[in-house]
Amino acid sequence: MKIENDTSRFTSLTENGPLWNEVLNTSDRNAALVASAAFDVLLERLLLAFLVQDSAISKGIAKKSSFANKINLCFSLGLISEEEMHDLNLLRDIRNAFAHNLFDCDFENPKVKIAISNLQLPKKANADHKSIDLRACFNIGMVVLDASIKNRAQTVAPVNRHLDIAVVTQKA
Repeated sequence: MKIENDTSRFTSLTENGPLWNEVLNTSDRNAALVASAAFDVLLERLLLAFLVQDSAISKGIAKKSSFANKINLCFSLGLISEEEMHDLNLLRDIRNAFAHNLFDCDFENPKVKIAISNLQLPKKANADHKSIDLRACFNIGMVVLDASIKNRAQTVAPVNRHLDIAVVTQKA
């Protein structure tokens, strides 16, 4: 079943009170699912801002790509850093753990705990990261990712559709 999802006004996870409240104040599973859905939309926005404007191909790439493909495409185009790609892939792994395990899956689950502990951006944002709990580490990571991707989507310049391409000939 396809549910129409109007994300046209969505610009930030942390600036959307109801969604950010879900990340902060509900279950670990819900926090991971909401955060990953939000970043899926933010990466789509980043791709749409960068790719050739008003192109059905660009829209198709941005809207129909999986979360993993959006992460890889954004990194390949230089739209996100290696650290952001790393942490987004860990978020994807965390989301998948929650989506595919009905029982015994929270931030203390060994695989999820390792993924959260390996997030790089919370370590950069908090020098004393070893003393914070897993939920706080996750939340800090989401704040840093949200700020950097949101700002980049607002400032990235789109690819020029009408490039002058010089034909290069090779002498034999």
